[in-house]
Amino acid sequence: MRASRKPARGKPVPRGATRRPPFDALFLDRDGTLVVERGFLGDPKDIRLAAGAAERLRVFARKGTALFIVTNQSGLARGFLTWEQVDAVNAEIVRRYAARGVPFAGVLVCPHHPEGVVASLRRRCRCRKPGTLLHERALRARGLSARRSAVVGDKWDDVGSGVALGAATAHVLTGHGRRERPLVIARAPGAILATTLADALDQLLSRAPTRRPPRRSA
Repeated sequence: MRASRKPARGKPVPRGATRRPPFDALFLDRDGTLVVERGFLGDPKDIRLAAGAAERLRVFARKGTALFIVTNQSGLARGFLTWEQVDAVNAEIVRRYAARGVPFAGVLVCPHHPEGVVASLRRRCRCRKPGTLLHERALRARGLSARRSAVVGDKWDDVGSGVALGAATAHVLTGHGRRERPLVIARAPGAILATTLADALDQLLSRAPTRRPPRRSA
């Protein structure tokens, strides 16, 4: 597994303030969610950002939500991709979103697959979604709550990781979403069913958990 550079720090909340972001963290799938599905994406030139997503993600970022990309990249274990290719694609996605005012706190990659041809990456692991190891480490490193977080993706594996975390979940129809929707409905009846990432983010924002005001002393 590989994580990104040090996460960018947001503006500090003034002492005594009770403001809290709509979600502590958003964990976003990469292929078929943040970017258009291209199979084993190895060339940054083939990246196409999800329509309307940057505008919505910018709202979450400005409110203080930490944004993470979490991606299974079995192409590494299968020998279809190199780390140089995966890193280049991830860096370009981060750059393009940053240019639109969307900073990512981390890019979390699982390179493993139990049927991989690269011996060092051929394994069953806890970081491959629907496993939650990458999510848990990111939350722990920042002191964030899984139950105040959300997971968005086009596959059951994405939604399944959110269910395991106890986070809010949203499933999109882009990428492999249409094929995966029946499985999501059967296994995660509480998941938000969206058409696109933009739609999922709108619905999440409208359903964000609220923070209870502090109790007044008698």
